Amino acid sequence: MTERLNKRQLAKAATREKVLKAARDLWAEPGSYERGTIRQIAQAAGMSTGAIFANFKGKADLWAAALETDHVVGDGVLARAAPELFLALQQLLEVRPEIPRDEDPFATRAWQIAEALADRVNEQLLEEEARRAGSAKDDASSAAVLDVAA
Repeated sequence: MTERLNKRQLAKAATREKVLKAARDLWAEPGSYERGTIRQIAQAAGMSTGAIFANFKGKADLWAAALETDHVVGDGVLARAAPELFLALQQLLEVRPEIPRDEDPFATRAWQIAEALADRVNEQLLEEEARRAGSAKDDASSAAVLDVAA
């Protein structure tokens, strides 16, 4: 049984989603993380900076949440639209520098997200391949049944 959320929990979840959408929109351009501020995100979301800090520890925490792989990969659109992304991610991960966790937690988190994204894209590519193979098998079986019936 799923637990029902009260009005306060629903409002908090809605606020969080508005902030995440505003952050994703602001950070859509390369290099925009450095330029973008919490104040700009709050303004774009129609909220106060306090609303952001009530949901996230800071800019790096918001960045990590905004780039969660479930949202980025979505329903497989990414895997279907850009299968070469998987190869690019694999190549990037092969040459990445070793970063001591104490030195740059943001970079460490970014590499973790890249690894998770590569894994998810790979899974979706494999699922798509299996779905196509199953579909081809079903088409062949249907054709065989039609041949027998004729």
